[in-house]
Amino acid sequence: MGSLLSRRIAGVEDIDIQANSAYRYPPKSGNYFASHFFMGGEKFDTPHPEGYLFGENMDLNFLGNRPVQASSYFPYVTPAPHEPVKTLRSLVNIRKDSLRLVRYKDDVDSPTEENGKQKVLYSLEFTFDADARVAITIYCQATEEFVGGMAVYSTKNPSLQSETVHYKRGVSQQFSLPSFKIDFSEWKDDELNFDLDRGVFPVVIRAVVDEGDVVVEVTGHAHVLLAAFEKHVDGSFSVKPLKQKQIVDRVSYLLQEIYGIENKNNQETKPSDDENSDNSNECVVCLSDLRDTLILPCRHLCLCNSCADTLRYQANNCPICRLPFRALLQIRAVRKKPGALSPVSFSPVLAQSVDHDEHSSSDNIPPGYEPISLLEALNGLRSVSPTIPSAPLYDEIGYSGVVDGMPPASRPLVGMDRALEGGHQKGKRSKSPD
Repeated sequence: MGSLLSRRIAGVEDIDIQANSAYRYPPKSGNYFASHFFMGGEKFDTPHPEGYLFGENMDLNFLGNRPVQASSYFPYVTPAPHEPVKTLRSLVNIRKDSLRLVRYKDDVDSPTEENGKQKVLYSLEFTFDADARVAITIYCQATEEFVGGMAVYSTKNPSLQSETVHYKRGVSQQFSLPSFKIDFSEWKDDELNFDLDRGVFPVVIRAVVDEGDVVVEVTGHAHVLLAAFEKHVDGSFSVKPLKQKQIVDRVSYLLQEIYGIENKNNQETKPSDDENSDNSNECVVCLSDLRDTLILPCRHLCLCNSCADTLRYQANNCPICRLPFRALLQIRAVRKKPGALSPVSFSPVLAQSVDHDEHSSSDNIPPGYEPISLLEALNGLRSVSPTIPSAPLYDEIGYSGVVDGMPPASRPLVGMDRALEGGHQKGKRSKSPD
């Protein structure tokens, strides 16, 4: 996205400006974006100045206060035109929907201060998945700085930082640290929310892969959850996730939701009688082909490639939310074809589109690869009985997680029905309606 965020930057100008005021949106002067950006190895002109393709413009403020020197920290080589784009391997993920505050109501745990003011003590709990040993730390009222590609957080008071807790690898692990209590009686109202001018986050949860227990190839991995607090009229407090960052190979990415690929059968909700409810995985236009095209910036995955190409020339609104869209991003999963005597291996990667003129389901597939549905790439393949049709199985898959070179549904790590979208790389090709 422009010269500031492009993965093709040869270098970044070193200018002397304060860290907390640099590269914030909206900028104090000038433009945030350049006139072009790079994606999927190709150059695109920016049809809408100051327009962020992957979300709201204010999301840019969570990327970081300075661009990363691409030549120093960006570890990837641009793939050849006919090679698939490999997915990033995420070793740890915090399930943001599980984040909650637990209040201490016992008089022993919540004593009265000397001035007679009652303490309001809470602790944080959440669920996380890890494919390696991780070290988790909580920071309150923290500022962010990147050192060697890794996010480092500091607090104004040591009591606002928890001890570091180490966990072994595992899925659906519960984090609970009763020894670290947050006393909201000592917080000001403006400290409960993210302060953009000061760059202070109310709470940061950082899970860093324990490098002492892993090989060199997976060092520089971490997951960061940024959150804020809300005070209710009854005096209680709750926590609200703001953004998540995934740091892979010392490159920081923002996680963005993709709407339309979650597993409906896995949600513990009552079935809806609303005829307009979207409970299928087919394209919402033709109702036959599977969805594989993402609408930007609203991030609704609701179209097949053929209908998306038609929509480019007939309308400029998302069929789901009716908001104007600026680009279409096709996400096609492929896997290596199994040999004659070898078992079927499951290692999905993403095909890189290089041709706008052909729209068949088999075009742009790299040699030696075969296409699979995006749902299978996310959830893993399942054994299929010859007497059972394959289509209904899409609604029976048990979990929506990214599988990048890892075993299938038996390891539902990093529940990423979210786009890995970084400040220094945009890995797929976008189609602009303009």
